[in-house]
Amino acid sequence: MARVAERDQPVAAIAALAGGGFLFLRAPFAVRNLYAEDGARFFQDALDLGLLESFRHSLAGYYHFVPRSIGFLVTLVPVSAVALANFIFVALVVGWASSTIYLSSGSTLRNPLSRLSLAVSVTLLPIVGFESIASSTNLHFILLCPTAVILIGEQRTRWQAVSGTLLAVLCGLSTPLAIALVPLSVFRVWRDRHMASSRVSAAVVGWALGTATQLCLVLFVARGSRGLGEDRSVERTVFLLLDRVLGYNFIPFWPSVNSDSYSGSVSAQLVSRAVLCGVLGVLVGLVLLKAGRAGIRSGEHLRVVATALVLCVGVGFWLIAGMLFSTEPRYGVFPAFGILWALLVASELLATPGLQGRFIKSNLLSIGVWLLLITAFASHWQSSELRRLGPNWSDGVRAAEIQCVSAGGSTASIRVLPMTADWRVELPCELFTK
Repeated sequence: MARVAERDQPVAAIAALAGGGFLFLRAPFAVRNLYAEDGARFFQDALDLGLLESFRHSLAGYYHFVPRSIGFLVTLVPVSAVALANFIFVALVVGWASSTIYLSSGSTLRNPLSRLSLAVSVTLLPIVGFESIASSTNLHFILLCPTAVILIGEQRTRWQAVSGTLLAVLCGLSTPLAIALVPLSVFRVWRDRHMASSRVSAAVVGWALGTATQLCLVLFVARGSRGLGEDRSVERTVFLLLDRVLGYNFIPFWPSVNSDSYSGSVSAQLVSRAVLCGVLGVLVGLVLLKAGRAGIRSGEHLRVVATALVLCVGVGFWLIAGMLFSTEPRYGVFPAFGILWALLVASELLATPGLQGRFIKSNLLSIGVWLLLITAFASHWQSSELRRLGPNWSDGVRAAEIQCVSAGGSTASIRVLPMTADWRVELPCELFTK
């Protein structure tokens, strides 16, 4: 095991670099602008209140440890470099997430290429490009992905255990949605005991402490600051699961998603999209069932159970979150990650030789899964206009500096993305004289 862990280290470094590198290639605009709460809440609060005081403020009913930490770090750089610094810190977290996924996914994925693909998917998944890419605002949706892998995977060295535990703690401190990972933590405890280990994993303890702290703060400090979603509908939630999670991420050239709740009348186009996604869902289900049978025949019982659990948790996450809170596209990041994870495991199980001489047939099915994933990801490479189009931070800084000089005021505002709302950062004019 020590030799395997040692061989994993260089590839994990590649995964981290690939995660951050793909983030820049897919979102080069992020070095030039800020997005929503990145600037108007996390950076603004850190600038006005300082580090400790800003942590005391909840947003949307819960607490954001990682985004607020990034917001504070960004205040330490010159005002002209704020957007670039924000991107760099987000890229570092994404790179950390990617390397962690690679290191901890060995219990379910045996092929290094599969593990690397899962690792960089937190950048490459099409749904990430809608509003979650290169932004600390929705970084907690991405943090759920490596935390799930940590809980259900293995940490083979002390360094991996420390890193994984810290990431799990930070995930819990950044979103109450980490509670959705309870089934994975229970499985981890059961599996470890099944493997004759009497100790509870440090990663499970860290996740539990972070999540419990977040929930206590939500219940007793930020209580009542966020209600349940409106106009909840089982039919609409299921349709958007098919459309935003399955269709957009796994069907090449699928129409771009948006924030539309589809609460109006049903059209022929929506019906056709639902039918097509439903057919894909059935096909994916058949592939996973076939892979599960192959895994059981080859003695991979724990691997099959873990994969089925990941898939159920991901789909259940969308359905429960959609019924209670929102079906916004950002809620589809973790479910799509879970489906991708299951498909990658299935591709390995189906390509396993020795299944009654059907290696070639099974391998072709595995190749088909890979081609589907590559084509779907490539066809949805471009991020949404919501994230791309808008003012540059540097232009805003120059305009604010001119405003301070000409108007003689004490503050100047800079508008940030998205353009669908009037998000602004108020800067004291004294910053421009430093």
